[in-house]
Amino acid sequence: MRQAAIAGCAVLALAVVLTPWYALDDYVPNGWDATWWARGALVAALAGALALRFGRRREAVVLIAVALACVVFRAIVAPDFGFGFGGLDVPVQRRWGLWLAVAAGIVALAASLRPAKNRST
Repeated sequence: MRQAAIAGCAVLALAVVLTPWYALDDYVPNGWDATWWARGALVAALAGALALRFGRRREAVVLIAVALACVVFRAIVAPDFGFGFGGLDVPVQRRWGLWLAVAAGIVALAASLRPAKNRST
């Protein structure tokens, strides 16, 4: 399950920098360009993958949970991109890259929580 958790972290990190997260008219940023929360998720996901790689399961679970929390927060609360609309609703649409990051975070967290199977040889 460790490999699945590392893969989930990698997909989350790639989703932050390579896929569209939001759309505001013609502006379609990836997670990295859209919000600091996504940057935090990227750092936490990469640190979680490294923690898994070095056998630090508890630290990895915490880091992956932080990454997922950052992404879920931005899925719930869309950014306004710094435009002051005086209380008006900003028509920000969520794109598929954001949902890919959420799914990858869930997979990574679920896989990191599963205990390793004992091998008898």
